[in-house]
Amino acid sequence: MQYLAATGQKARLMEYTRLMVAAGVSFVPYDTQDMLVSPAVSPELMHMINDENDNSTNNGYSDDFCARLMATRFFSIETIIGTLGFLRIREIGPLALRTMATRELLHIPYCRAIENRLDQLAKAGLSTGNSTFSILVRQLVAEGQSHLLASIVSCDLHTDTFDDLRLQESLLAFYYVNSDKMGFDRTMAILLAKVPTGLIPAKRWNLTLRSRLVRQDLEAVKDTIGKMQDLQIQIEPKSVVCMSQKMLSPRQVGRGPAETKELGLLIRIWQDVLRSGGLVPPWVWNEIFRRLGMSGRLIMFEHLALWLASWYSSPTYRTSLSCLLTRRKGDAEPLQPGMVIDLKTSNPLHPLHVIFDPKLQQAIVAWGFQHTFPSHKRSVAYGRRPDWTWGLTLLRKLRESNVYISQPTVRKAFKLRVIGLFGPGNSKRKINQRVRRRNKDGLGAYVGKAKQVWGTDLLHKNPRRLDQAKTSMIRNSITEVR
Repeated sequence: MQYLAATGQKARLMEYTRLMVAAGVSFVPYDTQDMLVSPAVSPELMHMINDENDNSTNNGYSDDFCARLMATRFFSIETIIGTLGFLRIREIGPLALRTMATRELLHIPYCRAIENRLDQLAKAGLSTGNSTFSILVRQLVAEGQSHLLASIVSCDLHTDTFDDLRLQESLLAFYYVNSDKMGFDRTMAILLAKVPTGLIPAKRWNLTLRSRLVRQDLEAVKDTIGKMQDLQIQIEPKSVVCMSQKMLSPRQVGRGPAETKELGLLIRIWQDVLRSGGLVPPWVWNEIFRRLGMSGRLIMFEHLALWLASWYSSPTYRTSLSCLLTRRKGDAEPLQPGMVIDLKTSNPLHPLHVIFDPKLQQAIVAWGFQHTFPSHKRSVAYGRRPDWTWGLTLLRKLRESNVYISQPTVRKAFKLRVIGLFGPGNSKRKINQRVRRRNKDGLGAYVGKAKQVWGTDLLHKNPRRLDQAKTSMIRNSITEVR
């Protein structure tokens, strides 16, 4: 077999190979410098030898086959590299590269040993490919980080998982929570392997920020954000979303939050991100508004709503090349450079339409009614008591600020509040029961004041006639506008 390979007699080599495969013996042919036989080679080699007209880069080989070949300690790595060249293989995968690097773990200095092997591969015409693992090995060799390279090579992760960024970021947070510095550094290197050099500092800071958010270490998070602001490093949209998930206290659906202390901090951070030209996915504001509204913090709610309306209507936003469009929750696509935002606020893609959607508009009207008679605890904690027209007034201000406000939505929301106050039924929610119990005004007063605030009739009925009507007449009048 060595002679046939050395003299280039491929036809006879193929014939003898078939006979050996039939007999259950596998082989490895080597180049003219050192031809040996190996029992570690699978029948896959026969296909590569037979296929002389194969135009693929690696002539039909698999990374697993090359890795098993590299693991054959009966032969030197130099001999194996020569064999791969003989087989007209042009690229080895991450498994083969890792196996080769594993055989060099005891060599000191380690990076120099791997560098020599990479040079041998290059001289044999073999590339190491563009997998994350291969790129990372080359980077660490160039930087001389032997300790980290050895950790990368000897860790228990499969090389395919190096390309799974979601898994790697989960591991990064896990190592941070468990104070595993080597695991953290190794995973950070994996995540940064394919990041352009100029973007590495920003990416590193954002990854660190998200790890600290997962640990819910608020002081460490504040410190990280402060340093990022000092260095003028942008907070990524992914980090903004992570903040909304990790910094907000748990809240049951339909119920207000137990704590709202973190809201002010988040609002300030996200406003700073926008002012600095960063991206804040519009839909993350929805939960902020829900918590502010449910907890009765209507003054802060109004200030934030008007600020966002002003920001997203400003020329600065419209001409920004980094503005965000959102098709649906969690699906954010940045605009291409050179594009200018010229969408009407009624367009579902416009951030103001995403933020102030019909559900929030309806809730704004409801919160105005519900917090007219707040509990003693909330009235003391959040300052002056709002009038029930707070919601309608805010929606009118938003409409004047170029926010699209749906007239049918406002009419429906007002109608539902009126039914709750004067209808025959009784709400099971304590906050609605309290409003109905403490209300002293008649239906006509509500309809008239709503028209005064909003500018048009929301029930299309005469307030004086409504006040004089019986309960059944009131119910029928409301039903007519359903």
